Amino acid sequence: MKKLALLLSLALIAGMFADCGSKNTTNTAATNTIQYYNVTGTLQGRIMDAVTGAPIGGSDLKVFLIQGTSDRSPNKLITSVSDPLVGEYAFSGIPAEIYNGDITFEVVVVKPGYQGFEADVHLNADSSWFYYGIPLVDNTINFIKNIYLFPLGTAPGDANIYVYDPNGLPIPNAEVMLEQNVNNNTATALRGDTLYPATGLYPNLMATTNASGLATFTAGSLTLGGYYNIAVPALTFNGEYLQTFISAPGFVVGTDSSTQYVYMSTVNALNTLYVVSASNQAPGTITPSGVLTITFSQPITVSTGTFGVALSNGGTGAVAPTTSAVISNNDTTLTITPIFTTAVPSTQVDAYITYSFGGTIILKNSQTPTTYTMFIGFNAVQDIATGGNVNNVVQLTSY
Repeated sequence: MKKLALLLSLALIAGMFADCGSKNTTNTAATNTIQYYNVTGTLQGRIMDAVTGAPIGGSDLKVFLIQGTSDRSPNKLITSVSDPLVGEYAFSGIPAEIYNGDITFEVVVVKPGYQGFEADVHLNADSSWFYYGIPLVDNTINFIKNIYLFPLGTAPGDANIYVYDPNGLPIPNAEVMLEQNVNNNTATALRGDTLYPATGLYPNLMATTNASGLATFTAGSLTLGGYYNIAVPALTFNGEYLQTFISAPGFVVGTDSSTQYVYMSTVNALNTLYVVSASNQAPGTITPSGVLTITFSQPITVSTGTFGVALSNGGTGAVAPTTSAVISNNDTTLTITPIFTTAVPSTQVDAYITYSFGGTIILKNSQTPTTYTMFIGFNAVQDIATGGNVNNVVQLTSY
């Protein structure tokens, strides 16, 4: 009996181990994450002259990969100018992160006669790749990025950005912003084959287009070799509310064309209504008369007798419960004027009025009947400057 019990116990233990082995081969997200935990990365590319495009070599060409106080030399760096692969470099065995974390390396290139090069690099082995069955060879991410060096004394030219509407008409007085982007130096971005420098960073730049739709950024404000995204804030042009594409255009100063083009797109339907400006838009605006002037993106009609007004901190002042509302400027401007039965003393502190609206605003030329409310409520007209409801408070006296 003892021998039989021993044999049964051994069989049970063997079955448990066999069962565990079968579970380890199950293709699930959890096991994939474990299997690929020790992923490393390879960073390779070619070092070239940013002006001529020729590969750079020579024994004085130095490349380093730095993290904290440690640095490493490349596993391969071909410096012989007679070699057809001159300028090729490669680092291997670089630790890669499984999730978006803080593993960041700095690539530094030094070559006499050229401006120094520094760039931040992230190698991210996101586990979602494995979940969707994207394989890695030998647990390695292969990251290919070329490096362009600028000869000393090279200066960027002016950047010219043209802004057009969907029909190709130039848009004047549009604000154009340039934002230097260094976040695409990551293995998961796959945005190109160029490593972009992180040195010489400048704050976001802004310029306004002229009558030809052109905004110019002077050379002195740009980072040579820097990658810039272009953004144009939403605006109203010829009665249409326009925005930049979801994927904004971008360019590299010194290697890409110095002339770029932005074509705006319409937001939602063509009958969308927005407030372009309001007289109380600027914070702290004082308007003793209490008049509120609102300009819309398209011609409108307004139901009558629906505007109300309330006075706060008016002292001895008082207003009638109704107001005067007038539409002008080709039916795009609404002027709301309060009716004071008793004037508010100019010495009163923090006197203000609050407008209300219980009717509807309708697009005058819309093919599809669309009604809007004002200030609050469902389908309220939005302020293009803030993206929120139109401010219904007018400050009469200082705080």
